[in-house]
Amino acid sequence: MRAKKVVSVALILLMLLLPLACEKKPTYRVIVENGMFVDLKERYAEGEEVRLKTYIVMDASPTVTADGERLSPKLDGYEYLVYTFIMPAHDVTVSYSLGGSDMMMQPFRITYDGYGVIDKIESAYPGETVMLKVGLVFDTITDVYVNDEKIRQVNGPDEDFLYFAFEMPFEDVTVRVESRNISGADD
Repeated sequence: MRAKKVVSVALILLMLLLPLACEKKPTYRVIVENGMFVDLKERYAEGEEVRLKTYIVMDASPTVTADGERLSPKLDGYEYLVYTFIMPAHDVTVSYSLGGSDMMMQPFRITYDGYGVIDKIESAYPGETVMLKVGLVFDTITDVYVNDEKIRQVNGPDEDFLYFAFEMPFEDVTVRVESRNISGADD
């Protein structure tokens, strides 16, 4: 008798909760105006990462936007560029345009987290060497990071400054300068 009662209660709970479990989250479309992307689904749930994967085209400068916002690419091996964004709670329009070597390639932005860089460079083209000038402070060690990756110090034209260089990637970057006192005295 008791087993029948437990089964009955479990069955009632199952009938009540089943519609909630089967309820689907709404999905939204990715509308591609032009361009071709590999492995692109037609619909995504809110908060899901959308990966726009396209072939690398030599001597060309692709620009990809999602709802008018320019996306920065990352290399995926030697064959693809991948652009990503998080799906909002609405359909998103994606646009792809390709400029050739005779057209102006778009530079990527360089932003700065904190202070330390003198004569800040605001943008650079992919593959371009960017040299950053940092104030020299005695009894300190200075490190410079680009997107949390430490970059190398190089020789520069003025001995009163430190110089750091990196090759601009196919994305916007953030530069951060960290200095620490090596004399042991607290400042």
